[in-house]
Amino acid sequence: MINIVITHGYSDSNKGDLAITLATVLGLKKAFPVSRITLLSTFRAEDPDFWYHNRKMKEMGIEIISGVLPTPYIGNQASFLHNIQAVYRLIKDVAQLKISLFSNFLGQILGGSQYKAVHVLKEADLIVVKGGQFIYNDKEDLRGNLFLWRTLQPIKVARQLNKKVILLGQSIGGFASSKSEKVAIKYLSMCDRVVVRESLSYDLLESYGIRHLELQPDLAFYIEQGNKDFDFSMANGNEILGITIVNWTFPEKSNPKMAKESYIENLMDSIEDASKKWGLFPVLIPQVTVRHHGKSDLDLMEKIHKELKTRGIDSLVLSEDFSVEEMVNIYSKCKLLIGTRLHSCILSAVAGTPVIAIRYQGFKTQGVMQQLGLGEFVHDINNLKSNGISRDINIIMETFDIQKDNISKRVTELKEDLENVFHGLRDWV
Repeated sequence: MINIVITHGYSDSNKGDLAITLATVLGLKKAFPVSRITLLSTFRAEDPDFWYHNRKMKEMGIEIISGVLPTPYIGNQASFLHNIQAVYRLIKDVAQLKISLFSNFLGQILGGSQYKAVHVLKEADLIVVKGGQFIYNDKEDLRGNLFLWRTLQPIKVARQLNKKVILLGQSIGGFASSKSEKVAIKYLSMCDRVVVRESLSYDLLESYGIRHLELQPDLAFYIEQGNKDFDFSMANGNEILGITIVNWTFPEKSNPKMAKESYIENLMDSIEDASKKWGLFPVLIPQVTVRHHGKSDLDLMEKIHKELKTRGIDSLVLSEDFSVEEMVNIYSKCKLLIGTRLHSCILSAVAGTPVIAIRYQGFKTQGVMQQLGLGEFVHDINNLKSNGISRDINIIMETFDIQKDNISKRVTELKEDLENVFHGLRDWV
């Protein structure tokens, strides 16, 4: 029996994060058939939504508990009182973590949930820092720096316990300052292996001399397609244009409100053009439904749906709580996807559906699209232009069979790469 701990589990309402976590568990179970797997969640066990955030992963027969320093917030509200409560929880968690590391006896008495997380890490034969993009900060302020510091602590704890640690399928950054970047590098250097999912993160870490560095595909490419049927009769026989969006805050812009309006307007212009020129029926797909400070992608989807109606364009908003395999099946029904959420692009590619991507955070989208051979079909959310998206739609529609064939071949290669990664873990451990 091998004990494996996966850190940084997030919400199953983020289907991209769910895809990464599910693929990680599936791959590890295949590599280590006799194993005990524990997922450390970034949510607190006392949060009423804890099991809702883990509703899909709990079906996998693994243990799920709070991590060493889970989010100090409960729920999605943000107010002065909630901030004060969060500060208190964080201070208490740090104290309980130190006690649990210092003394097993005192940890059982005073360590709280931190003791349980530390105990699981002490028993681990392998600690996997789950893939995704959470080692970053977009603002050099107290909250941004605390988030980065708290996110990095499981690596430090694993190193203190002298455990074997692999960072598996990450994008690193961006960072609001060189100071924050160097803090992250300090912690990443504690890992025994660092596997990143795109070349820009690889180049960044290589420039700092990070050891045992590898470039491998995003874990979500390991997911397989489901077989559920979906009712798209509303499209009246027209081919489907899939769309995913992000309710982004535009932290890099001096006028975030205007930047968001520009993003929505240019996106709708390109949808309208695709509808009129190619007869494509827009379907807005809920890749992420988790709320951040009360805001959700679903809110923006509904707004776009209503705005399209005023332009005389019918569309459909999906709102069901889909599994990852069902998401792949939805994307397989699309002629093409305009995807702002990275993992909608990945799952669409898994389904063999051509993708136009809109990047919005750090390196991740550009790098993954280059791996797919689709680097030319990437747009920046901060400078989105409808004519650029419309141009790419025209190219894909005019060369559709070639595009689809190339994507399918490339995804097959990426899946084989991931099989080799998991297979190689057995010898490494």
